Amino acid sequence: MAHQFVDSSAISSSPGPVADAQRLVILDILRGFALWGILLMNIEWFNRPISEIGQWDESQQGLSLAAGWFVRLFIEGKFYTLFSLLFGMGFAIMLRHGKATGRDYFAWFSRRLTVLFLFGLLHLVFLWSGDILHSYAMAGFILLGMVWLFDKGYLQDLQRPHNQLRVALWWLGAPSVLLLLAALLFSTQDTGNQHEQDWQYEQAVEARAKLLMSGAKPLPVDENSTELSEPELLELDARLRAEELKQNALELEQEIQALGQGTFLQASKFRLQQATAEFPFSLINILLAIFPLFLLGYALQGSGMIENYQRYSRVWKLLCCGGIGIGLPLSLWALILMQAPRFELDSWLGAVAYSLYYLSQYVLSAGYLGGLLWLCSQPRWLARLSGLAAMGKMALTHYLTHSLVLSLLFFGYGLGWYGQVDRAWQLLIALALLICQLLISPWWLTYFQFGPLEWLWRCLTYKAWQPFRRVKPAMD
Repeated sequence: MAHQFVDSSAISSSPGPVADAQRLVILDILRGFALWGILLMNIEWFNRPISEIGQWDESQQGLSLAAGWFVRLFIEGKFYTLFSLLFGMGFAIMLRHGKATGRDYFAWFSRRLTVLFLFGLLHLVFLWSGDILHSYAMAGFILLGMVWLFDKGYLQDLQRPHNQLRVALWWLGAPSVLLLLAALLFSTQDTGNQHEQDWQYEQAVEARAKLLMSGAKPLPVDENSTELSEPELLELDARLRAEELKQNALELEQEIQALGQGTFLQASKFRLQQATAEFPFSLINILLAIFPLFLLGYALQGSGMIENYQRYSRVWKLLCCGGIGIGLPLSLWALILMQAPRFELDSWLGAVAYSLYYLSQYVLSAGYLGGLLWLCSQPRWLARLSGLAAMGKMALTHYLTHSLVLSLLFFGYGLGWYGQVDRAWQLLIALALLICQLLISPWWLTYFQFGPLEWLWRCLTYKAWQPFRRVKPAMD
C-alpha cells in the first residue's frame, strides 16, 4: 500500500505551492468529509434569518422536524470544529514547506492569510453573511504571530507539541466547563420554591409583554416612586421586555425583507451592516474557539500523528468510540434541555444547556476525526473513502460554490425560495449539490492542478501566475 504521508526529506526546495506528491492525502479526505457536514448545516441559514442561529424552527413538523433534530444532534458545530482543526494542520505543513525553501515564511504566509481574508470579506458581503473565511484568516494571523515568537526564542515551553495540545484543550474546554459549573452552582442556591416563583414571574412578564405588543393599554405606574408594588414592578419589566421583543421583531423583518425580497445591492448592504454589528462577537469566537482549534490542529500535525496516522490505528479507534460514546449523549441531553418549557426564561438552565452543547461539539468532532482516521488506516476503507480527496483538494472552491448556488436559489434576487423550503427538502438539495461536487471534482483535477479559487489564491500569494492545466506526459 502506498504511504499516505509525506517524508519531510521529500519537500521541494524550490519556491511555489506544495506539489501533489507532497500533499497529505488523508487531510484532503478529511476536508472532503467536513464539506458534507458544513453544507448540511449551512443550508438552513439561506432559508431563514441567520440572526436566529441556535434557535429551533418551531414551524417544522414530521420529516422536517426529524431532519432538524438530525442536523442539530449529529452535525451542527461538529464539522466546523473539524474544519478548523484541519486548517491548523495545513498551516503546519505549509509552514514547514516555506521554511524548507528558505523563503521568508512570515511575509509569504501573511500574504496568503490576507488573500483569504479578502475572499472571506467578499463572500460575506456579496454572497452570505455566515462566512467563516475572514475569521479563519484573523485566527491564522494569531497563530502566525505565535510561530514568529517561537523563532525569536520566546515561549520555549510552548514549542513542544504535547504542551501545545495541553494548552489548546484547556483553552477550548475551560469556558464551557466554567460556565457549566457556575450555572449549576448558582441554580442550586435558590430553594425549590424560590426558583419556581422566579420562573412564574418571568412567565407573567413575558405574557404581559406580548399583550402590550398586541395593543393592550399600559397600566399606570409612578416610575419616580421608590416603593413600587409587585404588579407595578411587573408592569415596568413587561414594558422593557415588550420593547426588546419589538426591536427583535423589527430586525428580523428587516433581514427577511432584505434577503427574501430585496435586490442584490439591498441584500449586500444589509449583509455588510449585519457583519459590522456582529464583529465584536466574531472576535470573541476567534479567540475562544477558532484559534485554540487551529493550535490543536497545528500541534497534532507537529506531533507526527497525522502524517503517520496508520501507526496509531488503536488510538483513533479509542478516540472514535470515546468521542461518539460521550459526545452523542451530551449533545442529546443539551437538546432535550433546550426543549424544556423553562429554557427561554430560565437563564441558568440556558447556560447549562449551551455549555453541554458546546462541549458535545468538541467531543463528537473528535470522535468523527478518530473514526475517519481509524477507517483510513485500513486499506479497504482508504480505497472506499479516497473519492473524498478530490473534493477536499478543492475545498475553497466548493465552499464558495455552495454559497453562490444557494444564494441564487433562496434569496430574492434569485429564485426567491427564502422561507419556503422545509428542512427535509433542504437536506435533499444539499445532498444533490454535494453529489455533483463529488463527481465533478476528480474529473476537474484530471485536467487542472487545482480548483479555480485555489489556483487564484496561490497566484496572489506567490505574486506570480501559477501553472493551472495539467501537462500531459510526452508520448514516446
